[in-house]
Amino acid sequence: MHPTAPLQVEQFHIEQLAADRESHHAEYVLSFIVEGQLQMRHGEPISVPPGSVVIVPAGVPHQLLSGHALNIWWMGFCPNCLGLHENLPQMSPFRQVRLGASPAVSIEPARRALLAQYFAELKRLSEPAGPANNELCKSLLSLILAEVSNAMTPARQTRDAMVGNVLDYIQRHCCEPLSLAEVAAAVHRSPAYVTHKVKLATGASVGEWITSNRLHQACTRLLHSGASVAQVAELVGWQDVTHFIRQFKKRFGVTPGAWRKQQQGHRN
Repeated sequence: MHPTAPLQVEQFHIEQLAADRESHHAEYVLSFIVEGQLQMRHGEPISVPPGSVVIVPAGVPHQLLSGHALNIWWMGFCPNCLGLHENLPQMSPFRQVRLGASPAVSIEPARRALLAQYFAELKRLSEPAGPANNELCKSLLSLILAEVSNAMTPARQTRDAMVGNVLDYIQRHCCEPLSLAEVAAAVHRSPAYVTHKVKLATGASVGEWITSNRLHQACTRLLHSGASVAQVAELVGWQDVTHFIRQFKKRFGVTPGAWRKQQQGHRN
């Protein structure tokens, strides 16, 4: 298996951006809108002005709707590959968005040029592979995340607090045996109440959120480990590898093995 990059940085200049279908990906993504205007859907339509950073945690559905005269720094990375996880302080922006905060964060005008320099330097450092460069990239990534975290307003929540707690619990325990009853008990509510509130707030059921999180974890392992499909299925909570393959194909349109080959082909 060819190794894949734990972090990728690109700069895009797009005159006209057409609507894309709703998607979700295995990487954690930050997009810094230097110039232009972007419209996206994250539960609801959002207009993203220049000088903003868009935060998309892995596995979270989102859709690009339109854009014009865009100059964008884009970064996708695998936290596990860099020794990070979502509960660490520097990963707070992703955690807050997963819990319901707006994914679009305005950066103070005085900090925007510096943030663009961080992205440019991160792109330069990320291209030659090697352990030393990985450590430098991790340091620069932490600086970028700190800038975004400082610009966030934690109170900008778009979901019910209980729903956020449910999604947080699912995210942290999705690879364990997990049922609706256990999730409801963790937030001290009845299963029926949790079912209603989560479906109302997100459009998806608790079971669908568990499956979505497990599939995200599966993508990370398929991309960044040598584990077999059967081993990945077990690691992310599926007892039956056939059921795992069926769920994976339903979400991504291909089997886990085929998806792994496609992703490696795109990155090499």
